Amino acid sequence: MIAQNLHRLKVEKSSHHLTSFAGLPLLTELAHQTGLIKRLDKIPGLWERGGRYGTSDYVMGLAMTLIAGGEGLDDTRLLRADPGLSQLTFPAMPAANTFGEFLRRFSQRSLYHLAQAVAEQALCNITANKPLTLDIDSSLIESNKEEAKKTYKGFDGYNPLLAWLAEPNVFLGGVFREGNASPQSHLKSLLKYCRAHLPQGTLLSLRSDSAGYRLDLIDYCHRNGMGFTITADLDAAVRETIEAIPKKAWRLILRGEDQFLLAETIHVPGAGGDNAYDLPAFRLVVTQRLTGQLELFKDVVKFRAIITNFDESWTTEKILDHHNDRGTAEKAIGELKNGFGLDKLPCGELLPNAAFFQIGLLAYNLVQTFKRHALPEGWKKFCIKNLRFRLLCQAAIIVRHAGSLFMKLSKAFPFFEVFENARWAVLSPVLAT
Repeated sequence: MIAQNLHRLKVEKSSHHLTSFAGLPLLTELAHQTGLIKRLDKIPGLWERGGRYGTSDYVMGLAMTLIAGGEGLDDTRLLRADPGLSQLTFPAMPAANTFGEFLRRFSQRSLYHLAQAVAEQALCNITANKPLTLDIDSSLIESNKEEAKKTYKGFDGYNPLLAWLAEPNVFLGGVFREGNASPQSHLKSLLKYCRAHLPQGTLLSLRSDSAGYRLDLIDYCHRNGMGFTITADLDAAVRETIEAIPKKAWRLILRGEDQFLLAETIHVPGAGGDNAYDLPAFRLVVTQRLTGQLELFKDVVKFRAIITNFDESWTTEKILDHHNDRGTAEKAIGELKNGFGLDKLPCGELLPNAAFFQIGLLAYNLVQTFKRHALPEGWKKFCIKNLRFRLLCQAAIIVRHAGSLFMKLSKAFPFFEVFENARWAVLSPVLAT
Protein backbone atom coordinates (compact mmCIF):
# COMPACT_ATOMS: atom_id res chain seq x y z
CA MET A 1 0.00 0.00 0.00
CA ILE A 2 1.23 3.52 -0.78
CA ALA A 3 2.37 5.27 2.39
CA GLN A 4 0.71 8.49 3.53
CA ASN A 5 3.46 10.47 5.23
CA LEU A 6 3.14 14.02 4.01
CA HIS A 7 1.53 15.24 7.25
CA ARG A 8 4.56 13.97 9.21
CA LEU A 9 7.14 15.31 6.78
CA LYS A 10 9.39 18.21 7.79
CA VAL A 11 10.63 20.30 4.87
CA GLU A 12 13.87 22.23 5.30
CA LYS A 13 16.33 24.08 3.13
CA SER A 14 19.79 22.54 2.72
CA SER A 15 23.14 24.24 2.36
CA HIS A 16 24.47 21.29 0.36
CA HIS A 17 25.29 21.86 -3.29
CA LEU A 18 22.42 19.89 -4.81
CA THR A 19 21.33 19.69 -8.41
CA SER A 20 18.16 18.46 -10.06
CA PHE A 21 19.86 18.37 -13.47
CA ALA A 22 22.84 16.05 -13.08
CA GLY A 23 22.81 15.12 -16.78
CA LEU A 24 23.04 18.62 -18.23
CA PRO A 25 26.84 18.90 -17.72
CA LEU A 26 27.17 15.99 -20.15
CA LEU A 27 25.64 18.19 -22.83
CA THR A 28 27.59 21.34 -22.00
CA GLU A 29 30.83 19.34 -22.10
CA LEU A 30 29.75 17.95 -25.46
CA ALA A 31 29.25 21.53 -26.65
CA HIS A 32 32.84 22.29 -25.67
CA GLN A 33 34.21 19.14 -27.30
CA THR A 34 32.45 19.75 -30.63
CA GLY A 35 33.60 23.37 -30.76
CA LEU A 36 30.12 24.80 -30.32
CA ILE A 37 31.06 27.12 -27.44
CA LYS A 38 33.89 28.69 -29.45
CA ARG A 39 31.64 29.13 -32.49
CA LEU A 40 28.99 30.88 -30.41
CA ASP A 41 31.47 33.28 -28.81
CA LYS A 42 32.73 34.28 -32.27
CA ILE A 43 29.30 35.46 -33.46
CA PRO A 44 29.74 39.16 -34.31
CA GLY A 45 27.49 41.97 -33.18
CA LEU A 46 26.31 40.56 -29.84
CA TRP A 47 29.07 41.75 -27.55
CA GLU A 48 27.92 44.26 -24.93
CA ARG A 49 30.34 46.88 -23.62
CA GLY A 50 31.30 45.99 -20.08
CA GLY A 51 29.20 42.86 -20.30
CA ARG A 52 29.81 40.10 -17.81
CA TYR A 53 28.59 37.28 -20.01
CA GLY A 54 29.59 35.90 -23.39
CA THR A 55 27.28 34.86 -26.21
CA SER A 56 27.69 31.20 -25.25
CA ASP A 57 26.47 31.94 -21.70
CA TYR A 58 23.18 33.25 -23.06
CA VAL A 59 22.69 30.74 -25.89
CA MET A 60 23.63 27.70 -23.80
CA GLY A 61 21.60 28.98 -20.86
CA LEU A 62 18.51 29.06 -23.07
CA ALA A 63 19.37 25.80 -24.83
CA MET A 64 19.86 23.94 -21.55
CA THR A 65 16.60 25.37 -20.21
CA LEU A 66 14.73 24.03 -23.26
CA ILE A 67 16.48 20.66 -23.01
CA ALA A 68 15.61 20.41 -19.30
CA GLY A 69 11.93 21.04 -20.04
CA GLY A 70 11.62 24.81 -19.65
CA GLU A 71 9.42 26.74 -22.04
CA GLY A 72 10.45 30.37 -21.79
CA LEU A 73 12.95 32.95 -20.65
CA ASP A 74 11.65 33.01 -17.10
CA ASP A 75 12.37 29.29 -16.68
CA THR A 76 16.11 30.01 -16.84
CA ARG A 77 15.79 31.03 -13.18
CA LEU A 78 15.63 27.38 -12.13
CA LEU A 79 18.99 26.62 -13.70
CA ARG A 80 20.53 29.83 -12.35
CA ALA A 81 19.35 29.02 -8.83
CA ASP A 82 20.57 25.41 -8.97
CA PRO A 83 23.64 25.33 -6.68
CA GLY A 84 24.96 22.11 -8.18
CA LEU A 85 24.95 23.48 -11.72
CA SER A 86 26.74 26.61 -10.53
CA GLN A 87 29.56 24.30 -9.40
CA LEU A 88 29.54 22.16 -12.53
CA THR A 89 28.49 24.21 -15.52
CA PHE A 90 27.19 27.73 -14.93
CA PRO A 91 29.40 29.55 -12.41
CA ALA A 92 27.75 32.78 -13.56
CA MET A 93 24.50 32.36 -15.48
CA PRO A 94 22.69 35.50 -16.70
CA ALA A 95 19.58 36.67 -14.89
CA ALA A 96 16.25 35.74 -16.45
CA ASN A 97 15.30 39.34 -17.30
CA THR A 98 18.49 39.81 -19.38
CA PHE A 99 17.78 36.98 -21.83
CA GLY A 100 15.13 39.04 -23.61
CA GLU A 101 17.59 41.93 -23.93
CA PHE A 102 20.13 39.52 -25.41
CA LEU A 103 17.67 38.23 -28.03
CA ARG A 104 16.85 41.81 -29.04
CA ARG A 105 20.51 42.45 -29.84
CA PHE A 106 20.33 40.10 -32.83
CA SER A 107 20.63 41.56 -36.30
CA GLN A 108 20.28 39.74 -39.61
CA ARG A 109 24.06 39.29 -39.62
CA SER A 110 24.35 37.76 -36.15
CA LEU A 111 21.25 35.63 -36.80
CA TYR A 112 22.97 34.21 -39.89
CA HIS A 113 26.03 33.26 -37.84
CA LEU A 114 23.82 31.58 -35.22
CA ALA A 115 22.21 29.57 -38.02
CA GLN A 116 25.72 28.58 -39.12
CA ALA A 117 26.33 27.16 -35.64
CA VAL A 118 23.10 25.16 -35.96
CA ALA A 119 24.29 23.70 -39.27
CA GLU A 120 27.76 22.91 -37.90
CA GLN A 121 26.21 21.02 -34.99
CA ALA A 122 24.04 19.07 -37.42
CA LEU A 123 27.12 18.08 -39.43
CA CYS A 124 28.57 16.35 -36.34
CA ASN A 125 25.95 13.66 -36.93
CA ILE A 126 26.62 12.98 -40.61
CA THR A 127 28.48 9.90 -41.77
CA ALA A 128 30.78 10.57 -44.71
CA ASN A 129 29.78 9.22 -48.13
CA LYS A 130 26.31 8.19 -46.94
CA PRO A 131 23.29 9.32 -49.02
CA LEU A 132 21.04 11.82 -47.26
CA THR A 133 17.38 12.73 -47.59
CA LEU A 134 16.37 16.33 -46.99
CA ASP A 135 12.77 17.04 -45.99
CA ILE A 136 11.68 20.65 -46.33
CA ASP A 137 8.47 21.41 -44.51
CA SER A 138 6.80 24.29 -42.72
CA SER A 139 4.98 24.59 -39.42
CA LEU A 140 2.79 27.12 -37.66
CA ILE A 141 3.41 28.67 -34.25
CA GLU A 142 0.55 30.58 -32.68
CA SER A 143 1.33 33.92 -31.04
CA ASN A 144 -0.77 36.65 -29.52
CA LYS A 145 1.99 39.25 -29.93
CA GLU A 146 1.01 42.46 -31.69
CA GLU A 147 3.46 42.02 -34.59
CA ALA A 148 2.36 38.44 -35.38
CA LYS A 149 0.62 38.07 -38.75
CA LYS A 150 -2.45 35.99 -39.52
CA THR A 151 -1.65 32.48 -40.80
CA TYR A 152 -3.59 30.47 -43.36
CA LYS A 153 -5.24 28.63 -40.44
CA GLY A 154 -6.80 31.89 -39.31
CA PHE A 155 -4.82 32.55 -36.11
CA ASP A 156 -1.96 35.00 -35.58
CA GLY A 157 1.55 33.60 -35.45
CA TYR A 158 4.60 32.61 -37.46
CA ASN A 159 5.29 30.11 -40.23
CA PRO A 160 8.89 28.80 -40.03
CA LEU A 161 10.29 26.71 -42.86
CA LEU A 162 12.51 23.82 -41.75
CA ALA A 163 15.11 21.63 -43.45
CA TRP A 164 15.45 18.24 -41.73
CA LEU A 165 17.92 15.50 -42.62
CA ALA A 166 16.12 12.18 -42.21
CA GLU A 167 18.98 9.73 -41.67
CA PRO A 168 20.80 11.55 -38.81
CA ASN A 169 17.56 13.16 -37.54
CA VAL A 170 18.90 16.73 -37.35
CA PHE A 171 17.78 20.13 -38.59
CA LEU A 172 20.31 21.51 -41.05
CA GLY A 173 18.59 24.88 -41.27
CA GLY A 174 15.43 26.87 -40.91
CA VAL A 175 13.92 30.15 -42.05
CA PHE A 176 11.75 31.95 -39.52
CA ARG A 177 8.92 33.45 -41.60
CA GLU A 178 6.02 35.76 -40.89
CA GLY A 179 2.68 34.04 -40.35
CA ASN A 180 1.31 35.29 -43.66
CA ALA A 181 4.33 34.14 -45.69
CA SER A 182 3.64 32.24 -48.89
CA PRO A 183 4.08 28.46 -48.42
CA GLN A 184 6.52 28.50 -51.34
CA SER A 185 8.72 31.37 -50.17
CA HIS A 186 12.40 30.66 -49.36
CA LEU A 187 12.17 27.03 -50.53
CA LYS A 188 14.85 27.23 -53.21
CA SER A 189 17.15 29.47 -51.18
CA LEU A 190 16.93 27.10 -48.19
CA LEU A 191 17.72 24.12 -50.42
CA LYS A 192 20.76 25.91 -51.85
CA TYR A 193 21.86 26.85 -48.32
CA CYS A 194 21.67 23.22 -47.22
CA ARG A 195 23.60 21.90 -50.20
CA ALA A 196 26.34 24.48 -49.60
CA HIS A 197 26.83 23.24 -46.03
CA LEU A 198 27.08 19.55 -46.81
CA PRO A 199 30.45 17.96 -47.63
CA GLN A 200 31.23 18.10 -51.33
CA GLY A 201 30.07 15.00 -53.14
CA THR A 202 27.27 14.20 -50.69
CA LEU A 203 24.44 12.40 -52.49
CA LEU A 204 21.39 14.41 -51.43
CA SER A 205 17.74 13.86 -52.37
CA LEU A 206 14.77 16.10 -51.63
CA ARG A 207 11.29 15.33 -50.33
CA SER A 208 8.60 17.99 -50.24
CA ASP A 209 4.86 18.48 -50.10
CA SER A 210 3.01 20.41 -52.80
CA ALA A 211 4.64 23.69 -51.73
CA GLY A 212 7.73 22.35 -53.52
CA TYR A 213 5.86 21.77 -56.77
CA ARG A 214 7.55 24.72 -58.45
CA LEU A 215 9.26 24.77 -61.82
CA ASP A 216 12.33 26.59 -60.52
CA LEU A 217 12.81 24.10 -57.67
CA ILE A 218 12.33 21.07 -59.93
CA ASP A 219 14.69 22.59 -62.48
CA TYR A 220 17.31 23.24 -59.76
CA CYS A 221 17.18 19.60 -58.62
CA HIS A 222 17.28 18.32 -62.19
CA ARG A 223 20.28 20.44 -63.20
CA ASN A 224 22.24 19.62 -60.05
CA GLY A 225 21.70 15.87 -60.19
CA MET A 226 19.50 15.76 -57.09
CA GLY A 227 16.87 13.09 -56.72
CA PHE A 228 13.47 14.33 -55.59
CA THR A 229 9.95 13.26 -54.75
CA ILE A 230 7.45 16.11 -54.58
CA THR A 231 3.70 16.02 -54.10
CA ALA A 232 2.30 17.42 -57.34
CA ASP A 233 -0.46 19.99 -57.44
CA LEU A 234 -3.57 18.51 -58.97
CA ASP A 235 -3.83 21.29 -61.52
CA ALA A 236 -5.50 20.90 -64.91
CA ALA A 237 -2.35 19.53 -66.57
CA VAL A 238 -1.74 16.90 -63.88
CA ARG A 239 -5.41 15.86 -63.86
CA GLU A 240 -5.30 15.49 -67.63
CA THR A 241 -2.24 13.25 -67.30
CA ILE A 242 -4.00 11.14 -64.66
CA GLU A 243 -7.15 10.79 -66.77
CA ALA A 244 -5.02 9.44 -69.63
CA ILE A 245 -3.78 6.49 -67.53
CA PRO A 246 -5.32 3.28 -68.96
CA LYS A 247 -7.60 1.39 -66.58
CA LYS A 248 -5.47 -1.74 -66.90
CA ALA A 249 -2.43 0.21 -65.56
CA TRP A 250 -4.02 0.60 -62.13
CA ARG A 251 -3.02 -2.00 -59.51
CA LEU A 252 -4.92 -2.74 -56.31
CA ILE A 253 -2.64 -2.46 -53.27
CA LEU A 254 -3.72 -4.12 -50.02
CA ARG A 255 -1.84 -3.25 -46.84
CA GLY A 256 -3.82 -4.43 -43.88
CA GLU A 257 -6.95 -2.31 -43.77
CA ASP A 258 -5.44 0.21 -46.19
CA GLN A 259 -6.61 -0.31 -49.78
CA PHE A 260 -5.86 1.89 -52.76
CA LEU A 261 -5.15 1.87 -56.48
CA LEU A 262 -1.63 2.62 -57.69
CA ALA A 263 -0.37 3.54 -61.16
CA GLU A 264 2.57 5.24 -62.81
CA THR A 265 2.84 7.49 -65.86
CA ILE A 266 5.02 10.37 -67.03
CA HIS A 267 4.43 14.09 -66.84
CA VAL A 268 6.23 17.21 -68.08
CA PRO A 269 5.84 20.06 -65.54
CA GLY A 270 4.96 23.34 -67.20
CA ALA A 271 4.42 21.77 -70.62
CA GLY A 272 2.48 24.06 -72.90
CA GLY A 273 2.73 26.94 -70.48
CA ASP A 274 4.69 30.16 -70.71
CA ASN A 275 7.77 29.39 -68.64
CA ALA A 276 11.53 29.74 -68.92
CA TYR A 277 12.29 26.11 -68.07
CA ASP A 278 12.80 23.32 -70.55
CA LEU A 279 12.05 20.39 -68.29
CA PRO A 280 11.95 16.76 -69.45
CA ALA A 281 9.26 14.24 -68.63
CA PHE A 282 9.43 12.87 -65.08
CA ARG A 283 7.83 9.84 -63.49
CA LEU A 284 4.44 10.51 -61.92
CA VAL A 285 3.28 8.05 -59.26
CA VAL A 286 -0.48 8.28 -58.66
CA THR A 287 -2.76 6.80 -56.01
CA GLN A 288 -6.53 6.90 -55.81
CA ARG A 289 -8.61 6.15 -52.74
CA LEU A 290 -12.30 6.17 -51.97
CA THR A 291 -13.00 8.97 -49.51
CA GLY A 292 -15.96 7.12 -47.99
CA GLN A 293 -17.96 10.34 -48.14
CA LEU A 294 -20.93 11.13 -50.34
CA GLU A 295 -21.03 14.86 -49.70
CA LEU A 296 -22.28 17.38 -52.23
CA PHE A 297 -19.47 19.08 -54.23
CA LYS A 298 -16.83 16.62 -52.91
CA ASP A 299 -15.16 13.92 -55.00
CA VAL A 300 -15.83 10.35 -53.97
CA VAL A 301 -12.35 9.40 -55.24
CA LYS A 302 -9.27 11.19 -53.94
CA PHE A 303 -6.19 11.31 -56.17
CA ARG A 304 -2.64 11.97 -55.02
CA ALA A 305 0.32 12.41 -57.36
CA ILE A 306 4.06 12.32 -56.67
CA ILE A 307 6.52 13.58 -59.25
CA THR A 308 10.05 12.16 -59.15
CA ASN A 309 13.25 11.81 -61.14
CA PHE A 310 14.38 8.57 -59.45
CA ASP A 311 15.50 6.02 -62.03
CA GLU A 312 13.94 2.66 -62.85
CA SER A 313 15.87 0.91 -60.07
CA TRP A 314 13.23 2.46 -57.81
CA THR A 315 9.95 0.60 -58.16
CA THR A 316 6.66 2.45 -58.07
CA GLU A 317 5.90 1.17 -54.57
CA LYS A 318 9.38 2.04 -53.31
CA ILE A 319 8.93 5.62 -54.49
CA LEU A 320 5.54 5.81 -52.77
CA ASP A 321 6.90 4.42 -49.50
CA HIS A 322 9.94 6.69 -49.61
CA HIS A 323 7.76 9.75 -50.09
CA ASN A 324 5.32 8.67 -47.40
CA ASP A 325 8.24 8.59 -44.96
CA ARG A 326 7.88 12.36 -44.89
CA GLY A 327 5.77 11.62 -41.84
CA THR A 328 8.99 11.18 -39.87
CA ALA A 329 9.83 14.82 -40.61
CA GLU A 330 6.48 15.89 -39.23
CA LYS A 331 7.20 13.83 -36.13
CA ALA A 332 10.58 15.56 -35.71
CA ILE A 333 8.94 18.98 -36.04
CA GLY A 334 6.38 17.93 -33.42
CA GLU A 335 9.22 16.92 -31.09
CA LEU A 336 10.91 20.27 -31.73
CA LYS A 337 7.78 22.22 -30.84
CA ASN A 338 6.37 20.13 -28.01
CA GLY A 339 9.54 18.60 -26.59
CA PHE A 340 11.80 21.64 -26.86
CA GLY A 341 9.29 24.36 -26.06
CA LEU A 342 9.13 25.98 -29.49
CA ASP A 343 5.35 25.99 -29.58
CA LYS A 344 5.59 29.30 -27.68
CA LEU A 345 7.68 32.35 -28.51
CA PRO A 346 8.93 34.83 -25.91
CA CYS A 347 9.12 38.14 -27.76
CA GLY A 348 6.93 40.49 -29.73
CA GLU A 349 9.42 41.16 -32.54
CA LEU A 350 10.44 38.97 -35.47
CA LEU A 351 14.24 38.91 -35.09
CA PRO A 352 14.34 38.05 -31.35
CA ASN A 353 11.85 35.26 -31.94
CA ALA A 354 13.90 34.07 -34.92
CA ALA A 355 16.99 33.93 -32.66
CA PHE A 356 15.06 31.99 -30.00
CA PHE A 357 13.88 29.57 -32.69
CA GLN A 358 17.45 28.98 -33.91
CA ILE A 359 18.51 28.28 -30.32
CA GLY A 360 15.76 25.66 -30.17
CA LEU A 361 17.14 24.04 -33.33
CA LEU A 362 20.58 24.10 -31.76
CA ALA A 363 19.28 22.40 -28.60
CA TYR A 364 17.62 19.70 -30.72
CA ASN A 365 20.79 19.03 -32.72
CA LEU A 366 22.96 18.96 -29.61
CA VAL A 367 20.72 16.27 -28.07
CA GLN A 368 20.91 14.24 -31.30
CA THR A 369 24.72 14.50 -31.20
CA PHE A 370 24.64 13.32 -27.59
CA LYS A 371 22.44 10.34 -28.42
CA ARG A 372 24.55 9.41 -31.43
CA HIS A 373 27.97 9.57 -29.77
CA ALA A 374 27.36 8.91 -26.08
CA LEU A 375 24.34 6.67 -25.54
CA PRO A 376 23.67 2.94 -26.10
CA GLU A 377 22.05 1.90 -29.37
CA GLY A 378 18.66 1.29 -27.76
CA TRP A 379 18.59 4.82 -26.36
CA LYS A 380 19.00 6.57 -29.72
CA LYS A 381 15.27 6.30 -30.43
CA PHE A 382 14.26 8.05 -27.19
CA CYS A 383 12.55 11.41 -27.36
CA ILE A 384 13.69 14.23 -25.09
CA LYS A 385 10.98 13.40 -22.54
CA ASN A 386 12.47 9.91 -22.08
CA LEU A 387 15.99 11.30 -21.75
CA ARG A 388 14.92 13.80 -19.09
CA PHE A 389 13.19 11.12 -17.05
CA ARG A 390 15.96 8.54 -17.30
CA LEU A 391 19.16 10.58 -17.39
CA LEU A 392 19.22 14.37 -17.65
CA CYS A 393 17.01 15.43 -14.75
CA GLN A 394 18.51 13.30 -12.00
CA ALA A 395 19.24 14.55 -8.49
CA ALA A 396 22.84 14.61 -7.24
CA ILE A 397 25.01 16.14 -4.52
CA ILE A 398 28.11 18.05 -5.61
CA VAL A 399 31.02 17.90 -3.18
CA ARG A 400 34.48 19.47 -3.26
CA HIS A 401 37.14 17.47 -1.46
CA ALA A 402 40.93 17.60 -1.60
CA GLY A 403 40.89 19.74 -4.71
CA SER A 404 38.53 17.40 -6.58
CA LEU A 405 34.88 17.73 -7.52
CA PHE A 406 32.55 14.78 -6.84
CA MET A 407 29.05 14.15 -8.15
CA LYS A 408 27.15 11.78 -5.89
CA LEU A 409 24.22 10.07 -7.57
CA SER A 410 21.86 7.72 -5.78
CA LYS A 411 23.29 4.25 -5.23
CA ALA A 412 20.00 2.87 -6.54
CA PHE A 413 20.13 4.91 -9.78
CA PRO A 414 19.45 2.17 -12.39
CA PHE A 415 21.26 3.90 -15.26
CA PHE A 416 24.49 4.78 -13.48
CA GLU A 417 26.57 2.79 -15.99
CA VAL A 418 24.89 4.56 -18.92
CA PHE A 419 25.61 7.91 -17.24
CA GLU A 420 29.28 7.05 -16.61
CA ASN A 421 29.84 5.71 -20.12
CA ALA A 422 28.25 8.84 -21.57
CA ARG A 423 30.57 11.01 -19.49
CA TRP A 424 33.65 9.37 -20.97
CA ALA A 425 32.15 9.35 -24.46
CA VAL A 426 31.70 13.14 -24.52
CA LEU A 427 35.31 13.52 -23.36
CA SER A 428 36.52 11.35 -26.24
CA PRO A 429 39.17 12.95 -28.47
CA VAL A 430 37.11 11.72 -31.45
CA LEU A 431 34.73 14.66 -30.85
CA ALA A 432 37.42 17.25 -30.15
CA THR A 433 37.78 20.01 -32.75
